Amino acid sequence: MNHLFRIAAIAAASVAATCLAEDRILRHEGVIHAPASEIWKNFQTGEGIQKMWSVPKADVDFRPGGAIRTTYDPQGTLGDDGTIINQIVTLEPERVLVLKSVAPKNSPDFIKAICETGWSVLRLEPLSPTATRITITGMGYKDGELYDKAYEFFEKGNAWSLEKMKEAFEPPDRQAKADAIRKRFESMVGDWEFSQSTSDGGIFRGKTRVEPLFDGRVYFAAGFLGNKEKLSRHSHFTAAVDPRSGEWSVWNFDQDGTFTLAPVHLEGNTMILDWNSYSLESGVMIPYQVKYIFLDDGTFDLHVQASPNPDGTRNTIAKVHYVRPADAGTPMPYKK
Repeated sequence: MNHLFRIAAIAAASVAATCLAEDRILRHEGVIHAPASEIWKNFQTGEGIQKMWSVPKADVDFRPGGAIRTTYDPQGTLGDDGTIINQIVTLEPERVLVLKSVAPKNSPDFIKAICETGWSVLRLEPLSPTATRITITGMGYKDGELYDKAYEFFEKGNAWSLEKMKEAFEPPDRQAKADAIRKRFESMVGDWEFSQSTSDGGIFRGKTRVEPLFDGRVYFAAGFLGNKEKLSRHSHFTAAVDPRSGEWSVWNFDQDGTFTLAPVHLEGNTMILDWNSYSLESGVMIPYQVKYIFLDDGTFDLHVQASPNPDGTRNTIAKVHYVRPADAGTPMPYKK
């Protein structure tokens, strides 16, 4: 353990030792529509703190033992009696930031009290490539009138700060993109099939049926794969807005019990699913990617791509061309 992290560990232990089981905890959480990596980068600069916390002035020494300094006074100077100092106790990159505040010299007694005994933990939980749950936990609230005032003050103040963070990262076109994804799923309602020759002279074919549920809030698809003689059930696919992230996602199970959670996004005429699959046997996640490339004639190509190579490129595992069957009104007899 290097010197800085030894200091951070001792400081964290010292802070934790001040918290008793009966101390109150203040917790706020919300979803920010940005990658955890982007949010984390903003913690590392004064400009990022100004953006996220809506303060006119800030500077950052981003390391265990360093500090984030801010002032809400546009005419103030960092280091003056109105400066708020958040000492960085310890951190886990892109996941956890532990802060202990030093009260400004001109702050009221209840602020000085909680800064003496309390600290804050900020947790970042990635929900998708473009959504992160932020949890702000304040600890060290003891009994007494001063702590009651501090609790009430930061209950409102932390909620305000969290809203400012949400606003700072909110994409202006997020709803438009969500509506476009829903329209793409709506365009896929019905029966689809593909058939192509294999290298050994056989036939590889498949069929998928997409159905809307609950007035289009959910889309369900049953997929079948097989050869010239028969089709077998391959996957169960559900697309909907994930209530945790507020973004369109796909949940899928296949015939081997593999579970996939796939955030969805659009790039032009291509719908991309980050196909994060978890094997039933190992539980290990493999980050495939599936692309639906919609063509002008109403058909689409489906590309399945492997995990990223070291250079970021992906190899294509499978590529098929889906069309609507001529007898779309007559369901194909599926075999179990």
